[in-house]
Amino acid sequence: MKPFRHRLTVTVASIAITCTMSGLAHAAGSDEPGADDETRDDRTIVVTGQLAAAPVAAKADIPMLENIQPISVLPEELLRDQGVRRISEALYNVAGVSRSNNYGFFDGFNIRGFNASSGATYLDGLLDDTGYGTSEMTALGRVEVVKGPASGLFGQGPISGIVNLVSKRPEKETFRDMGIAGGSYNSKELTVDANLPLNASGTLLARLTGVIRDQDFFVHASGQKRFFVAPALTWAPDADTTLTVLGRYVDDHINPWSPTTAYGTALPNPNGPVDIKLSINDVEYPAVQDNDYWNLGYVFDHKFSDAIAIHQSLRYQDFRNTWDNWLFVTGISSDYRRVRRAFYGPYAENGHYFRVDTNASARFDTGPLNHYVLAGLDYGRRAASNVNLYDSSMPYELDLYDPVYGTLSTHNPAVPATTYASRTRQRGFYLQDHIKLGDLLTVTLGGRWDKATSTVTNNGIANPKVSDNAFSPRAGATVALTDWISLYANYAKSFNPQGTYRAADGSNLPPERGVNYEGGVKLARKDGSLTGMFTVFQLTRTNVATADAVIPNVYVLTGEQRTRGVEAEGGWRPLPGVELTAAFTYLDAKVTADNRLQVGSRLGSIPRYIANLWARYTIQDGALANLGAGFGVHHEGDRMASTASAVPGATAPFRLKAYTLVDGALFYDFGEWSVQANMRNILNKRYFPTGSLTRTTPGEPRTFLVSLSRRF
Repeated sequence: MKPFRHRLTVTVASIAITCTMSGLAHAAGSDEPGADDETRDDRTIVVTGQLAAAPVAAKADIPMLENIQPISVLPEELLRDQGVRRISEALYNVAGVSRSNNYGFFDGFNIRGFNASSGATYLDGLLDDTGYGTSEMTALGRVEVVKGPASGLFGQGPISGIVNLVSKRPEKETFRDMGIAGGSYNSKELTVDANLPLNASGTLLARLTGVIRDQDFFVHASGQKRFFVAPALTWAPDADTTLTVLGRYVDDHINPWSPTTAYGTALPNPNGPVDIKLSINDVEYPAVQDNDYWNLGYVFDHKFSDAIAIHQSLRYQDFRNTWDNWLFVTGISSDYRRVRRAFYGPYAENGHYFRVDTNASARFDTGPLNHYVLAGLDYGRRAASNVNLYDSSMPYELDLYDPVYGTLSTHNPAVPATTYASRTRQRGFYLQDHIKLGDLLTVTLGGRWDKATSTVTNNGIANPKVSDNAFSPRAGATVALTDWISLYANYAKSFNPQGTYRAADGSNLPPERGVNYEGGVKLARKDGSLTGMFTVFQLTRTNVATADAVIPNVYVLTGEQRTRGVEAEGGWRPLPGVELTAAFTYLDAKVTADNRLQVGSRLGSIPRYIANLWARYTIQDGALANLGAGFGVHHEGDRMASTASAVPGATAPFRLKAYTLVDGALFYDFGEWSVQANMRNILNKRYFPTGSLTRTTPGEPRTFLVSLSRRF
């Protein structure tokens, strides 16, 4: 840090410490746009970095310093160095993101204090649906996180932001990377990443990424077997045209684990602490889940000239998901020894999903103003049906301190199953003008018109069709202070349909809305050695549906929730072989209006403070050249397990303690071989990121993973 302080003022230095990961480790490996994102650089070569191409989630080729919305980009190199296997692990690096209550098993996260676990994960710019599963990280070139409302470009969704996963694409060089890995809880995996030009001219390229993984989880009688393959084919007949076909297939066989009670974990229990490895499910008849899906689509880009271009992304997805014997805690005995459980399953869902997004862009001048106009149409439809059984008719008790298994093989046969089917459609038109005045000022104005419809059938009875129309504007400006520092400000709105809720008069509730105001500073050196963002924001969620205080199964629009916060994040390469990333978040998330929740109370599961640091050093020359080490610290402050209720007699929420996790890594590259060892939660911290009295999620204890790979 010392040389850095000599060059910058204290104010800018404090921002730069936490600057964004988007510029980290983007080495200049190719002259082709975006190639630096997806090419593994030989760590023996000290290169001058360069900024990455514009994020896919921006939908436009706008430089980072001119983009009015903060987008964090996590490159493949960073994810590989940290041994990331889950989205939640990757998102530790992003300011404003925390764990959500997803039972510790499915992908789940909060952005800026609001849950973004559903409808917020995109793949290559199109909404993804993993069917109650986890996204595979091995086949990704990078992860992009859009913070704040994204409805102005993407339509309906959570007001807090979205996560866009970018697939690895074919490249011009030939390589075959093979890897094996093993570690804690009988973890074993085999990976392959093979790339091959299919003709001499290099206009036809192919790439195949695959994973076979077999692992246990830290909870008894739980684990996962995964087979994953992602083929890709690129046709680039000339410099102005590219068509990439992308496919994926996932086959998961899982024994999921269930959250536990708070008594003995996050809260004291007079009988002593409860082992976090204790299975709430029956170990003789464990919970089982089979989740498989496949998708096929393409990304097409063509430039008619330097001024006019078109883009189209399309994907079709088919998914199937089943589970059985899944048990969940519903209560605890008066002596705090035995928990009551509900039986979940059998459950079977199948469905399909189709999305297409087409846009055109044009660049032109009107007097001193330079315009970059983007106009697009997108369409999506989803159809799914399921048969579901949730059995809470019996206590299904389990002694937490002397568990007896082998007695629960099926549900109560007297409990009937239910059926559910849904069909949703969304059509949207978006328009944006990025206006530039000289090298100092840019103004971005845009908006999107959407129509979303849904039809739901419960137990064979069709509900009325729900149709929502919305306009979501966005506007902002940037001011360049230097060629690598700019100020920015933006305003944006979002919408999210909630047609399954009914008012007292039987009418459908209008969509939930959100509005965001923010401003800050962005840093981006052209060589990529220093990039970052410092942001102050206010995000308000309105039209929140809350249950009527008197009439059951009826909702009223009295809810309003607000988050205010400060985010700072970034990456810095001060010296050859030294890489630093950091992120800091302060969040004030509270209820501002409601008829059942306590006004002024903190939102449940949202910490006020989040901090993350990752540092890597690689020896550059000498006998130990290419030997490196990484060190990481992640801290999350305390949070309320749930949001306080205003209903008389309601149980007050308890507090989940703050925790700090320490991670480490060792790396060594020799010739075509690479060996890497990662250890997470080195200090074996016992912690609980989310919780309630009946569903508290323990954090993963100390784990290690050792991998060996070779490039052929």
